[in-house]
Amino acid sequence: MRVRAILTDLDGTLLEPDGTVTAEALAALGELRRARIPVCAVTSKTIPELESLAGLLGLDAPAGFENGAGVWWPDGRVELQPTAVELSELTAVAAALRRDTGIALRTIFELEDEELSALTGLRGEALAAARRRRATLPLVVGAGNDQVLCDALPPGGSLRLIRGNRFLHLQGGHDKADVAPRLSEIAARGGGVTVACGDAPNDLGLLAAADVRVIVPSVAGPDRALVRRFPEAMVAPLPHGRGWAAALRVITEQP
Repeated sequence: MRVRAILTDLDGTLLEPDGTVTAEALAALGELRRARIPVCAVTSKTIPELESLAGLLGLDAPAGFENGAGVWWPDGRVELQPTAVELSELTAVAAALRRDTGIALRTIFELEDEELSALTGLRGEALAAARRRRATLPLVVGAGNDQVLCDALPPGGSLRLIRGNRFLHLQGGHDKADVAPRLSEIAARGGGVTVACGDAPNDLGLLAAADVRVIVPSVAGPDRALVRRFPEAMVAPLPHGRGWAAALRVITEQP
């Protein structure tokens, strides 16, 4: 199958839950690079995190950061979405949500380093990079509270809450789908299909924007919301990076 570009989530999809990368995923990235198929990360991670990972993974294509808040180029350019909301406003809204609902949510900035490391597998400078955010505010709160918090958001629709693997993300009205066409346009070197890979509810928009969809399971299986929304999608045969690599190999080797 001729592939125009691959748009992929990172945490839990290409990367392992602790942020490491498997030998299988690295080998697949090398094969894609040699085949001149661009791989664009579309992630909830920050720009500093992408800067570090681009070197580790050998990614030279632009990427979407902070759940579609904007596009980052490896040369340092940044294109912010008009719907992105500044961190200071998000912080104030999070405080109001906690006060108005009585739900004991905490922001990523209120976690001790040890707590954030236990949640993400990050250590040292990587913890600081995860906190250097521009337009999203990760919250630690039980998933059973999501609807109550959504209902308590300020009216007008300029803010939203999106559930990821570890956090509930408070952000503007943007989504990973908002940067997908732009990334394909910038990165693509020819015709073919656009492939998207994801593993969590915050990847719904990303998968919807692609021609071919890959749902990457965790060790507990694929996310049920993704399977319900995209019953025709390919479900990778293994969890996380090993499954990501295996699924893309099947797709790129198809006639």
